[in-house]
Amino acid sequence: MSWVTVCDEANLPKGTGIAAWVNGQAVAIFDLGEDGIYALDNIDPATGVSLLARGLICDMQGELCVASPLYKHHYQLSNGVCVEDAQLVAQPYSIKKQQGKVLVKASS
Repeated sequence: MSWVTVCDEANLPKGTGIAAWVNGQAVAIFDLGEDGIYALDNIDPATGVSLLARGLICDMQGELCVASPLYKHHYQLSNGVCVEDAQLVAQPYSIKKQQGKVLVKASS
């Protein structure tokens, strides 16, 4: 696994998601300021559609989540597990900010 530079930190929108192509995978990235930065597989496990980056950020039972735009399943940003159905999991990725860049750890 290696760290892949996605963008400059200054170009990452705050409080919403964006999708990035990382080693052939669509990754949803969420920069929530003081609440942290998160990355999940952009594909909604319930539908197979690549759109989680377009979901709304919310708090479900004390966990920061993204609500999928289609069927409104809520995926925890910390681990990708669906609140409504724990069998559905959007793969989480390690992500960090370093020297003004945003990096995602991806399989090679």
